[in-house]
Amino acid sequence: MKIFITISRLIVGSLFIVSGLIKCNDTIGFSYKLNDYFAHDVLNLEFLIPYSLLLAVCICVVEIVLGVAVLFGLKSKLSTTLILLMMLFFTWLTWYTSSCLEAQDAAGRLGEEFTKNCVSDCGCFGDALKLEPKESFYKDLFLLIFTIPLFFFGIKNKIPKNTKKEDWFYMITSLVLIFAFGVLVIGWWFTVVFSIALFALVYVIKNKVKGDWLVLLGAYLISLAFTYYCLQNLPLKDFRAYKIGDNFQENMKLPADAQKAVTDYIWTYKLNGEEKTFTDRGRGPAEYDEIISVETHVIEEGDVPKIQDFTIESEDEDLTQHFLETDKLVMIVSYSLEKSEAEGMAQLKALADKAKAQGYTVIGLTASGEAKKQEVKATYNLDFDFYLCDEKVLKTVVRANPGVVVLEKGTVTQKEHWNNIDDLEF
Repeated sequence: MKIFITISRLIVGSLFIVSGLIKCNDTIGFSYKLNDYFAHDVLNLEFLIPYSLLLAVCICVVEIVLGVAVLFGLKSKLSTTLILLMMLFFTWLTWYTSSCLEAQDAAGRLGEEFTKNCVSDCGCFGDALKLEPKESFYKDLFLLIFTIPLFFFGIKNKIPKNTKKEDWFYMITSLVLIFAFGVLVIGWWFTVVFSIALFALVYVIKNKVKGDWLVLLGAYLISLAFTYYCLQNLPLKDFRAYKIGDNFQENMKLPADAQKAVTDYIWTYKLNGEEKTFTDRGRGPAEYDEIISVETHVIEEGDVPKIQDFTIESEDEDLTQHFLETDKLVMIVSYSLEKSEAEGMAQLKALADKAKAQGYTVIGLTASGEAKKQEVKATYNLDFDFYLCDEKVLKTVVRANPGVVVLEKGTVTQKEHWNNIDDLEF
């Protein structure tokens, strides 16, 4: 049992650190996911929406701190209790998400109205690793195998603080696991770099001062500092389909080897006056007098393009391809002009003038209405036009309001938060 608890501490602690770090990298994206759950037609917790970013930061940072606590044997009773509570909550949430989607699919097949809105994924690993809700639920059930025994050992004070020798064992073994998941699965070396710095800080504080709380405070502060850096700039690692080097047009297409959806077609038809049912993959019955109805049932989902809903529209036409084929394009992105940062908007005039002087086409993208567009143009003396794009898409394109994306024939060459507009090169 001691060996099992050791393995449990390593798995849970390492996974909590990587999962928390991925979400700290993009807490704005995680807050958007929380807003999806808080919506009135999901969990009906709209009163929490104004606090979603604060909650996102707290959850991500606490996740890392709990990972550290269980690895180093700090405040075992409290840390294992919080870990179990978090795992029980997220297990329920992933079960709820997958059940909602299954019910929605069943209602669609039966032709019944489905009034709830379902969140497509829980955002457990942000955009770094997309899991189907059912996969996330099974993952959480698997982790409960380790967290439940940890809880019972923790509340009985059977997980003592590590000795120096045990610290080295847990740090080195955890780094191996973090490398396996963070680098080999996620593809992000920073998970290892950050963990080395985190462990070094925790080890030094733990062996220099007395008191678990000071050690955990050190882990909290370094995690919070990284989170703050990403909030004031852009995510250190961009896992989305709009990152630097990606081409919009290519990401809007499916590759030749893409998996196609597997769909059953259920035909109801008449032949020689007798009603029959026949199921195939789309060809239909060879002989029939009359097709009464046909229903479809997706057996296996097909691949979808990385970018599905990106458009650039005026009031009259779709200009997406026109702008994505432009040699030099600067897109100023504000998913909501009503919620945009005034300090950032005040810098756009100088940016646009500088870009235009170098031969760039400058446009704005927003989901706001025409009246607000004209108001903003007049307020900030902007001489470029704002075009329409879906709000959710714009939130995905860049985690800033406003943010700037520079394209060369649809390929992203630069992307900056409004805080770093001066870093753009034209």
